[in-house]
Amino acid sequence: MFRSLRIIKRLPLGARHAAIALLFLLIILICGTFGFMLIEDMSFNEALYMTVITISTVGFREVRKLGTGGTYFTIAIIFTGVSTVLFFLTGVFEFILGEYFGEFWRQRKMKANVTKLRDHIVVCGFGRVGKSVADELMNQNKPFVVVEKDREVFYQCQQLGYLAVYGSATDAEVLKEAGIQRAAGLVSALNSDSENLYTVLTAKVLNPGIIIVARADQPDSEEKLEMVGADRVISPYKIAGKRMANLLTRPGACEFLDVVTGGNLPEYQLSEILVRNDFPYLGMTIRETKLRERTGVTILSVRKKGETAFNVNPSPDILIEEGDVLILIGTPDQMESLRLGLTS
Repeated sequence: MFRSLRIIKRLPLGARHAAIALLFLLIILICGTFGFMLIEDMSFNEALYMTVITISTVGFREVRKLGTGGTYFTIAIIFTGVSTVLFFLTGVFEFILGEYFGEFWRQRKMKANVTKLRDHIVVCGFGRVGKSVADELMNQNKPFVVVEKDREVFYQCQQLGYLAVYGSATDAEVLKEAGIQRAAGLVSALNSDSENLYTVLTAKVLNPGIIIVARADQPDSEEKLEMVGADRVISPYKIAGKRMANLLTRPGACEFLDVVTGGNLPEYQLSEILVRNDFPYLGMTIRETKLRERTGVTILSVRKKGETAFNVNPSPDILIEEGDVLILIGTPDQMESLRLGLTS
């Protein structure tokens, strides 16, 4: 009995309702049969037949005229039995609808949510690298959608609550379904360098202004990915090697970077700002902005427009111009104060 209850708990909701109703129906059938045998002195076959036709409401005649006790017992069987049968049928239909039509409605809702996305990130591939990217974007509250061609992995992604599109990231139509033309960035984290190459090329054709970060396993693939449009190319194995070496030689520096970039600790955060024409401090020097005095945020580095190198610990007299990239550091409260100042 207890084992059956444990099995029922693991069933889907509709199937669980049907199983519980079936269990109660069996109990009513047994109680009804023995009740008619005791009250009306019927045989087992007669009592079973009376119970079945009462529960099923088929309208057949009684096997014999009922006494007062048998009449009231039959009324009780009608109320309990018919209610249980209806509950059972409801569970069956709920299971069927949930099993066959639930997926349809889930996918339809998923597509509607993806359509609403703007300036989001498209994550191609939900393997170990792709999942780590998705988890980090979720931690940073950045909108994103995953593109995955493995059906089982696609369902796992959905179960985690992530927006996802089923299909190959090398297919232009699949990328369009993921909103590539409205996206701000794309991460190509597929297991094959050739697939990453096709994905980057397709994404750049569909959205020339998109920022693309691609994965490369082979050293000679990095240059090819950059040639077809990848803004950044990451080699997981190379990064892992550098990380392990730095943890041995510069553990303190690594710990500090984890704090400011991970966002898991409240002390400090790193952030960046691309200076646009509506930036309130445009045309000012770093000294004139008085960011540190106003918000507590410090400008760590500046990369001027058209340059590839960052000016670390920049001079207070550096002029902030459109197209510059500012790297900032501060506490979460200080960063929030800066954001409020930029939007006011």
